[in-house]
Amino acid sequence: MYGVILWSDQDAQRAVIWCEDHGKLAYFNPHTDAVVSVAAENPPLGVGDLIKFHVRDWCTVRRASKVELVSAARFPDLAGGLAIAGAEVKQSQTMDLGNVIAFRKSPELSQCATA
Repeated sequence: MYGVILWSDQDAQRAVIWCEDHGKLAYFNPHTDAVVSVAAENPPLGVGDLIKFHVRDWCTVRRASKVELVSAARFPDLAGGLAIAGAEVKQSQTMDLGNVIAFRKSPELSQCATA
């Protein structure tokens, strides 16, 4: 599976991964999840890195193993973008719209509607 690092502890080389299947996040800890020890010469995983890995369910948590770096810092703004999108969804949920999703009007649509 492929994924992007959303959070990492570079000293401990732990990471939280957004998976390509848009399922639950996966967690990586080389001390418990690596099949082969992570070599000291490997660069630490950083936020935005595109990785390839194996995933398995362990209790209610997805665990990543056999992590390979595909492209460093490929998506550096993904974590921030997801945080903003989550805040927008949470804000729209405060309005009682039932099961209707409110979309913001783009400036182009607003101008067309008033013309």
